[in-house]
Amino acid sequence: MTATTVRDLTRGLLRPRFLIAAFIVTALVTMGVHRGRLVNNVHLKMAPEELSKKIYSSERIYQKQVQKRKRYIRQNNANEGAWMPEAKEMMPFWWYFQPSFNCPYEIERVGRFNDGGKWMCGMTLLESMTKEDGCVIYSLGVFDDSSWEKEMIDRTKCQVYAFDASVNGIAGDAAGNPNIHFSKYFIGGEDKVDEDGHTWKTLKTIMQENGHTWIDVLKIDIEGNEFDALNAMMDQFDVLPFSQLQLEIHAHDNMVDVEKFNKFLTFWERLESKNLRPFWSELNMIYTRLYKELGLSEYSFINIGGRHKFLQNL
Repeated sequence: MTATTVRDLTRGLLRPRFLIAAFIVTALVTMGVHRGRLVNNVHLKMAPEELSKKIYSSERIYQKQVQKRKRYIRQNNANEGAWMPEAKEMMPFWWYFQPSFNCPYEIERVGRFNDGGKWMCGMTLLESMTKEDGCVIYSLGVFDDSSWEKEMIDRTKCQVYAFDASVNGIAGDAAGNPNIHFSKYFIGGEDKVDEDGHTWKTLKTIMQENGHTWIDVLKIDIEGNEFDALNAMMDQFDVLPFSQLQLEIHAHDNMVDVEKFNKFLTFWERLESKNLRPFWSELNMIYTRLYKELGLSEYSFINIGGRHKFLQNL
C-alpha cells in the first residue's frame, strides 16, 4: 500500500458520515454491555438468556431504580447521623423502597376492601391451575379476618394452609371450609416452645411436615416477626420456595434513627439478593390514623429466581 493510498484511506475514515456511524456502533455496543452487566449484577439463579423478555425488561427497569435509591441515600448522608434530608427534600421512609418491578400479569386486589385485602399478580393464572397442579397457599397469621383466604379458595383449586398460635381456629369468611387447613403454630426464626407455651416453627419445618416443596402464594402478616421468619428462610433456602409473597412489614422503630434505617435497608437488600421483586405496595392507613406514624406497609413480591408457573409462557 502506497503512502498516497494510506493518506486517502485516512481522509475517508475521518469524514463526518463515517465518524457518526462509528459513534453509533460504539454506543450500541456499550449499551449492550451495560445492559448485560445490569442484569448480571443481580444474583439470579437463571442466566439472562433464560429469562423471558418481559421479566428481563422489568429487571432492567428495577435495577435502575435500585441505583437511584443508592445514590439518593448517599447524597443525603444516610450514614452520617440523620438519614432524613432537609425539609424541602424530605422523602418518607417507604419511598426509598419503591415497588418498581412490573408484574407480567394483571394485578388485582383480593380480599376485603378494608385492611386484610392483598394486591395479587396473575389471579387468572392461579384460576387456571387444576387439582393435579397441586396449587398450595400458605397464610402465616390469620387472627380474625379470613376474607383473603376465602376468596382464594372460592376462585382457585388451591389448598390453603393457615398458621397462627394466637387463635384456636379460622374465624370469619373461611371458617369451616374444607379446603383450608389450620395449625396452631407461630412461624418465626427457629423451632421452639416459648415461655407462654406457644409453638414456633420455621417455614422449612412446616413445609417438610406437610410434604410440600413449593408454595404458589405465601402470605405473611405476623406482627413484626416477619424479619426473623424471612431471615431464617433466606438462611435455609438457596432458592426461596414460593412464587409470590404477600407481606405486611411492621417497621415501627425504623423511621428516623439512622442505625435502624440501615438495618432495615440491609434486610430489604437481602430480599432483593434472593430475587424477590416488589410490584405493589399499600400503606396501612388505619395504623397511620390511629398512631400518626407510617410504620406499616403491605408489599407484594414476585420471585424471579425460581422456575415456577408465574415465569413460564411469557
